[in-house]
Amino acid sequence: MNEVIKNQATGDCIEFLQTAKETKGRVSEFILTLAPKSSWAKTPRHRHPFQVETFQVLTGELHLTKGDEYFVLKPGSNKVIVDKLMLHSFWNELDTETSFRAEIFNPRHIEKGLRLTYKLSQEGKISKNNIPYNPFYTFILMDYFDSYFRIVPWRLQRFMFKAGSLLSQLFGYPKA
Repeated sequence: MNEVIKNQATGDCIEFLQTAKETKGRVSEFILTLAPKSSWAKTPRHRHPFQVETFQVLTGELHLTKGDEYFVLKPGSNKVIVDKLMLHSFWNELDTETSFRAEIFNPRHIEKGLRLTYKLSQEGKISKNNIPYNPFYTFILMDYFDSYFRIVPWRLQRFMFKAGSLLSQLFGYPKA
């Protein structure tokens, strides 16, 4: 049976189909069901320097930006591939749930980040925008996600997030 986790803050749900452990680090594949009007991944747009992501809609509509392109994906739409370092964002504008299959190639620690985010949501420590109330957890999560934003060079952000994650651990904040 597949592992299913729920984010109490956003109402989103993930069903893991293949984990990094099962595929020896090759891919993490899961179905992400976004709650109605779920837009935590809309802004700011972000990039991953080590991962390639795919998006394929199963139900509803997924709004997705990829570089300068804008997509409204529906069931039957072609899978969209987001290459390494490509700025992107995604969200659900519908009043109903949207589900999509995601594949993360070279997932690194993304599953740890997802599990910790959802665990923190169970404990009431995550906002409805999917951001921890405590900045120490933000450092740990950003280190796991390898997720970087537009304006500050990603290598500088990576250094800051890794340093913040190490500092968080020194203060007793556990990694997942």
